[in-house]
Amino acid sequence: MDPVAHDLDRLADHLLEQALSAPDKRATLKLDLGQSTLRHLAMAFDTGGGLPEHGNPGEATLRVLRGRVRLSWASEKGDHAIEAQPGMLVRIPDGTHRVEALEPSVMLLTAVSLPGGHAH
Repeated sequence: MDPVAHDLDRLADHLLEQALSAPDKRATLKLDLGQSTLRHLAMAFDTGGGLPEHGNPGEATLRVLRGRVRLSWASEKGDHAIEAQPGMLVRIPDGTHRVEALEPSVMLLTAVSLPGGHAH
């Protein structure tokens, strides 16, 4: 792939095909655009697949390319969830969160690690 641009539609087709046949219901690919601090990770999930509860070590967003995913997190104000669908850009909340595919889905995670943080 070209380090300056990626065809996200073609990439989504490819990753979704992999996720639908994977035992863990997911497929991921790090997109290399030659940047040192900004990271892009494309992820595809079959229905029910996703990311288990984990922390957010920096600043991150997700953009749904296909399907629908539920982003869930807890805060001092209680439990929260948002259902994201194509065209939505969602800020990943600080703290512990999880992602679940409500149908076969593809999303693009964009993250910047803060000093002292670890990769998302």
